[in-house]
Amino acid sequence: MPLPRNRSRSVKRMPTRTPNGKNVEHYKSKRPGRLGCRICGAVLGGVKNSRRASASEKTPTRIFAGQLCAGCASEVIKMKSRIRIGEMRAEEASHAQREFIKMLK
Repeated sequence: MPLPRNRSRSVKRMPTRTPNGKNVEHYKSKRPGRLGCRICGAVLGGVKNSRRASASEKTPTRIFAGQLCAGCASEVIKMKSRIRIGEMRAEEASHAQREFIKMLK
């Protein structure tokens, strides 16, 4: 019988086949975790994780919202302008930063 914490319907049941051939159930929380910046990993502010919120409430309306924190977004924008005027080469940026620099026009 499952543990009391796993008997609730707020826990997702995932049928899994183990390497020895047995079928077992693994349990995973349905609730989403906090979103983080894809470059530095900082928790993003202003982004809701509620399943009841509408799409317009969940994400701010600015560039790279829901993906990058404000500091990393401004760094990417600065790097793009430096690359445009020739002060910097794209190879000098990290791999994660290059991915977002390519997204800018």
